[in-house]
Amino acid sequence: MKNIGLFLAFILTAGFVYVFGYNNPVIPVSFGDYHYNIDLFIYSLFAFLVGISVGVLLMLRGFFDASDNYRRLKRQYEKTSIGADDSDLRVKTLENKIQTLEEALKKALEK
Repeated sequence: MKNIGLFLAFILTAGFVYVFGYNNPVIPVSFGDYHYNIDLFIYSLFAFLVGISVGVLLMLRGFFDASDNYRRLKRQYEKTSIGADDSDLRVKTLENKIQTLEEALKKALEK
């Protein structure tokens, strides 16, 4: 199921090559003073591979951005959880001190 996009892209490219390659099998390509006649299959295959490469590079950029955001949020969570643990410990310590003082006050009032 996860490779269905790649499969559909391959089928569409093969269809493109078949339909247009059957009607016009050679494409004239010029680079400055150089003139080439390239088969449509090679031309389409090159365009397909360039498109896949560009897509992969764009996805890698997004992946690395998401990875950086994940690391940043993880560090922030660790800092806040340590602070929360610290706060819980302080509250428990203060509650114990209050309890001790209340018991001492009760004993002092009984005498």
